[in-house]
Amino acid sequence: MNSIKNFYKKFNSELALLTVMFLFFFQLVGNLIESIYMLDLLNLEMDEKVLGLLFLLTPLIMLVFRRKIPNYFYEALAVVTIITRLISPFLDSANNIMISGLGVGCFMLFLPSYYSECIKNHNMDKEEKVSLKFGAGLASAILLSITFRALYSSVDISTYGIFQIIGWVLAIIAILSIINQIKEKQIGGSMNTLNEGSLGSQREEGSKKGQRFKGVKLLSLGLFSVLTLNYFAFSSPTVISRWTEGDYIAIIIAIAVMIAITIFILTFKPNLLSKLNSRILWIWNGLFILSLVLTIAVHTFPFPVSSTSNPVIINHPIGWYYYIPLVIMIALIPIVFIDFTLLSRELIRQKPSPSKLGAGFATGGLFFMLMSFILIFTNVWGYVDPVSTIFRNLFWLPFLLVGIAIPIMGNAIFKERLLEFKSILINIRDKRIVASFLALMLIGTSVSALVWELRPKIQDTSGITSIIVMSYNIQQGANVAGDKNFDNQLAIIKAVNPDIIGLEESDTARISYNNLDIVRYFANQLNYYCFYGPRTVTGTFGTAVLSRFPIMNAKTIFSYSNVDEIGTTEVQIKIGATILNVYINHPDGNDEAKSVHIQTLMDQMSGKSNVISMGDFNFRNNTVYYNTIVSELQDTWVNASLRGVDGTSFDLADRIDHIFVSPTFTVSETRYINNLESDHPAVWTELHF
Repeated sequence: MNSIKNFYKKFNSELALLTVMFLFFFQLVGNLIESIYMLDLLNLEMDEKVLGLLFLLTPLIMLVFRRKIPNYFYEALAVVTIITRLISPFLDSANNIMISGLGVGCFMLFLPSYYSECIKNHNMDKEEKVSLKFGAGLASAILLSITFRALYSSVDISTYGIFQIIGWVLAIIAILSIINQIKEKQIGGSMNTLNEGSLGSQREEGSKKGQRFKGVKLLSLGLFSVLTLNYFAFSSPTVISRWTEGDYIAIIIAIAVMIAITIFILTFKPNLLSKLNSRILWIWNGLFILSLVLTIAVHTFPFPVSSTSNPVIINHPIGWYYYIPLVIMIALIPIVFIDFTLLSRELIRQKPSPSKLGAGFATGGLFFMLMSFILIFTNVWGYVDPVSTIFRNLFWLPFLLVGIAIPIMGNAIFKERLLEFKSILINIRDKRIVASFLALMLIGTSVSALVWELRPKIQDTSGITSIIVMSYNIQQGANVAGDKNFDNQLAIIKAVNPDIIGLEESDTARISYNNLDIVRYFANQLNYYCFYGPRTVTGTFGTAVLSRFPIMNAKTIFSYSNVDEIGTTEVQIKIGATILNVYINHPDGNDEAKSVHIQTLMDQMSGKSNVISMGDFNFRNNTVYYNTIVSELQDTWVNASLRGVDGTSFDLADRIDHIFVSPTFTVSETRYINNLESDHPAVWTELHF
């Protein structure tokens, strides 16, 4: 008992609880959306599973609480949220929709309930400190998420294998924080009973003011705009590196540093906020929104509009000036958490009733849901007619809507000069804990990124005269049942031990796969070079290259499409004195789109030697597309001296995953690996040159 009491004395329980709860929310909502997407991906259509997102609307339950919420309501919700977070990593996609959804629903009730609790006995000093804890707690949760993902190559290590112990430790911290707050509430309740008469008129006046106030929904939308933006991008900065194909190490460390600076300001030097007037806030928000949208827009290229249009070819790397908006956006990140702090303060000052909070947060949940739909539709625009086609090549749109919603919905926070903020760290122990936390997160993020990305790779390729090449459509890391399965797919790759790998449907660095960058994860686990191919902002299938040998002259080629952008990846790989020209393909659409793709591919390969063209071509060997390509290249399955199928046999006349190579190669063996780890077989071939 004494050890627990000593723990309480050394710990800021409110800040700790909010940090853990925000982190668990992002993890749970990521699991929920990922599970829905992977199961619907199997049918390429939306069905009743999307109703799982209705958990975001649970704040509507608070409409029944006219004056006050039940005692220990938010504490019970926090406990259920924590339990669901601990269970979710063990579940398949179908069960995760229910359990993660329940956790999301409980958090969506916890947050307005917590605000309501803060309002109950508020005063000017308390509302300032509580709002700072909301902002610092959110920023700390994002910094934790960044570090956890950096530790394991974009996989959140706290949800993985034996490292789930990290999540359990955080859960214990949150539970202890709840116990501490219950004790404080009991003590505070006794004091409030003694002072009930003097406070009664103040609460009644506050209640009336809350009844008159009409802006709770707007403030709630502002808060959820911040949460949405962090979920879309900052909780996993690898998604930003895939927007731009910029330097992953620089991006992740820079974002972590800016968020750490924000936490330092909100906890150690909040008085700096009093120097921000409305003009500075509007300008800061405006520049941030502009730089955010431009970061995406400058990497979003116009696609061929018809079958007669020329292909669009993007060389990598592009000019340094394309990254100016990215640098500005990262530098301006603190405004996101400052906005959240100010929005929280204004919401508490308005003293809305629990029912008004419920309505406001339900509106915020609906906004979160709609923005998520729009972002996903920009990627699957050809599959959810007639709605999704509107959003073709508009990846920037949800970010613009979210960005402008933050200051517009929170207009009230910019109308007057800010109040004086006081530090929430009242003793040296709290300061040491926060300082140690920031140092640990920055060191963990930086060291992890550097170690994973800068490990020595093979350089000397002299004397090599044969290679193994593999093509694998990994269905975004899911198996045939729609469950997350990337480690089993990696095991297949390791068993084959290929020198060059083409991955299709590897565009996972987006919310539809919980912002996990599977290409980076595979490359780091294998210690291979990689080129992601078409940026995620282009809304195309991920066609990526992993190579044991250095990659040169990388580019992406976009040809006409009517369903999903057809982005072909082209790289050169030098082995000794031999240069290989490698193409990764995944065309889709009608006959016209496939014809244009094949013609574009043949034009790009024309006059080049040592060509390797592989991927999920979506055509069989009795089609005109197949005949066109084998008129120039050899099918490694047909020309192999030794061939076979591992796993479940299938009709080889139906194969659509191919590896084609120049006649100069000798094909010694080709095999298909057909199992349930993906909805496509892997195919590999051994080539001699």
